[in-house]
Amino acid sequence: MNRKVYIVTYDLKYKWLRNYQGLYNQLQAFPAWMHHLDNTWLIVSEQTPEQIYNLLAPQLGDDCHILITRVTRDYFGLLPEEAWQWLTSHKDLLG
Repeated sequence: MNRKVYIVTYDLKYKWLRNYQGLYNQLQAFPAWMHHLDNTWLIVSEQTPEQIYNLLAPQLGDDCHILITRVTRDYFGLLPEEAWQWLTSHKDLLG
């Protein structure tokens, strides 16, 4: 298995008009995930960013934006302790 950690961040338009539960369900279906920031998830997947996009895109509106990129060991920030624990527990999957 060649699992990696990816960051998925998006801008959902018209959240008050559309139901994005399908997107959230799809993100939660990955083998592991973390969601501590609005519009940003960390997921574990064997797929490429393009494959992940193709999986998530049907859940987005045409006017939404999304970025999927691999997470490396070079990161820094201010997050809850459980978020850092999640990253530490997946450090072997980071580039």
